[in-house]
Order: sequence, then C-alpha cells, then structure tokens
Amino acid sequence: MAHRRAEWLLVLACASAGATPYRAPVQVTQPAPFLALEVGSDAWRYGRRADLQDWQLLDASGRRVPFALQPDEGPVAPADRAVPLFALPPPVAAASASHAPTPAVRAPAGWLVDLGEPPGWPGAPARLRLHWPADAAPFQAGYRLETSADLQTWRPLGTGQLLGVHTADGAPLTQPSLDLPGSPQRYLRLLWDDAARAVKPDAATLAWQPSGLPPSHTARTAPLPAPDADGGWVIPLGGPQPLMSLALSGSQGTWVLPVQVQTRADPHAPWQTVARAVFYRVDRGTAPADAAPAVPLTLAVSEVRLLPPRGTAMPPNGTLQLSWTTRTPRLVWAVQGQPPFSLEVGVTSPEAGPRPLPDVVPDWPAEQARLGRARVGEFVAQPAAAAPAPPALPPRRLLLWAVLGLGVAALAALTWRLWRQGPAVDTST
Repeated sequence: MAHRRAEWLLVLACASAGATPYRAPVQVTQPAPFLALEVGSDAWRYGRRADLQDWQLLDASGRRVPFALQPDEGPVAPADRAVPLFALPPPVAAASASHAPTPAVRAPAGWLVDLGEPPGWPGAPARLRLHWPADAAPFQAGYRLETSADLQTWRPLGTGQLLGVHTADGAPLTQPSLDLPGSPQRYLRLLWDDAARAVKPDAATLAWQPSGLPPSHTARTAPLPAPDADGGWVIPLGGPQPLMSLALSGSQGTWVLPVQVQTRADPHAPWQTVARAVFYRVDRGTAPADAAPAVPLTLAVSEVRLLPPRGTAMPPNGTLQLSWTTRTPRLVWAVQGQPPFSLEVGVTSPEAGPRPLPDVVPDWPAEQARLGRARVGEFVAQPAAAAPAPPALPPRRLLLWAVLGLGVAALAALTWRLWRQGPAVDTST
C-alpha cells in the first residue's frame, strides 16, 4: 500500500510541475513489417531528455508500440571521380663526361593532375589511382608527389613506388594507387625518379575519404552571439539532445583561442566544464587557412558556452561561428497495433523510451535492407491531464474506518450529554 501511494505522489508531483506532452501523427509512406522513422530536430524542443526516455510511440487506441533506436551506420565515402591527366615535358638530357649529350628521353617527366576546385569536393582526397593499358610493358617506378594551389608554389606530399608486373604463372601484380596525405590542394604533380622506366597512364580516378558524418548525425552552424556577463558565448541547441562534436572557425586573420567548453542540460542548471580546447585559424595567404579540428563529445545538453580567458585578444567581431553535430533520432519498430500511429514526447511514464534493438527487431541484419519508411507530422500540445485520484481503500479497511468513526461519534455524544447535566446536587440536608 505504501508503495502504491509513493507512485501516486510521484505522478502527482510531475503533473503539478506543468510538463506538457506534445504529440505528432506518424504516416506510413512505405509499408513493411518493420518501419524506420527519422525524427527532425524540432522534436527536441518539446522533449526533456536527450536519451528519449520521455518518448513513446502509440497506436490508434493509445497503446504503446515498442520502438528501438536504429544503430549508427558507418560514414559513406563519395563515389570515385575521374580526374584529367596532363603530361609534363620530358626531362632535360644530361651531358656526359665527354661533353656529348646523351640520347634524349622522350617519355614525360611526370604527370599533372587537376583535382578540381576544393569547394566542389565531396570529401577529402584520399588516393589517386592510375590506369594504364593491359598490354603495357612491365615496370617498377619510383615517384615524388607534390601539390600546389596555383601551379606556382609546390610543396612535397610524399614518395612511393608504382608497380605493373606479372608473376611466374602470368597473373598481373600491380600497385596503381598513390596515397594523398597532408591535405592536398587542387593540383598534384607526379614526378618519376626515372621516366624511361615508368608507365604511361591513360586515365586516373580519385578516391575520397568518408565524410566522417554518419547519416544519423546532423551538422549545424551558427554565428557566435554577443558575450554574456562572464565573457562567454552561449549557443542554445534547441532542447536537450545528444551532442557529438563541435568546432570553432573564423573567416579572417590569424588567431589562437583557448576556451573552456561548458554545457548544461537546461537553462536553469549550473554550467559544467566538459573540455578545454584550443581553436585556431592560421592565415596562409593565397592558400587555404589552417583550422583546428572538431572536438569530439558525447553529451546530453541543451546549451553550450565557450569561455575564453579574461583579457584575451579576440578575433574581429562577426567573424567567428560554431559548428556542431548532433545525433538525429532514427526509430525502428514492428508494425503492431492499429494505425494510425503517433509519436508523443515529453511524457512522464516508466514505460516510455526506446527498447533494446533485439527486443524490437529480432533479426536486424536481415531486416535492415527491407525496412519500410514513415514520417512524422507537426507536434501539437496535448491537454493537461487531470491529477489522478488517490487509490481507493480496500472494502474491509473502509468498513473498519467507518466503525471507528461511529464509535468516536457516539463517545463524543455521550460526553456532551454528561457535561450538559452538570454535577449531581445533594438536597437531603
């Protein structure tokens, strides 16, 4: 009995706190036994927990439909792209000891590769693959690789060996790929160590690094606002949500800025320092500026504050912006219950929240490729639920209390009558 009353008091306290749940319709757009639903960032504005423990999926009768979080998929690398090759002039013939020129080598000294304008790149260049005719003579050639943004200033990028031979049984043995470390720029220059022993490629393709952002992550960018009273920049994320990384970038000058990264779960909570980072921008003139990498985080927050040391020289006003990534909720569930379905957030119930994936989709590897699709509509506030009545007393206990009440009432009435009669008076004397 005490346990039931404790539960009732907890629910009553939550109801009196003024928390309003929001509900949105869920429309099935691609029917299947198991459905996937990607929820937009607007849902975070109505929830109170980043772990979705205040979310529930309902059928038409208001019964809960178990759901799970769809696992993160790995980053998807963009498709390889063909890039143009341009032959470099043959190397200059060296003079012998007798001052007679050696026979001219007509093979190109190397090749110039145009990767295209960097703003149009779908990712970071990772590898350059050369292609040559199948009937090309066997070769093994060393190379030097350089890069440039303007065809004027070149910097080394790496060295290596390319190979095109056959094994003893005639099988081809090739090494056609050149790794591209160190942030290559638009142009690459491949210079052979010995042009006479090299191959003449007829095509080249460029492979990209994966974007590094899984499909379930959302990237956002916002300019830094005016500093607060403590000199920090406060950026609201739009509700409690899982923060995965953040980066500070600028558009002008060279600067180095150490900051405390602070977060809080709601606007009334105290700030907590979760990391200390150094963001920077190094102006390289005509070359792209160097920038600090993003700071990885795994936190449930609603606001972020960057707090630099007092008295630090700041970059020009209006040139800084914060970029961050958050995890986009992607739900998966079995089609059970009666449609239409709805998604409710901001609820207070011990039964709300996602379940483990095996409890919802028993054979996830097989079902993953056959998932149907659903989409969520606009969220609408739900009427405030009336405070629940306290649990009724059992009939036997109610009868006992009634008997005790009648006994107390009878005793009170008898006491009242005796008091009205007063003390007895002796008249015999």
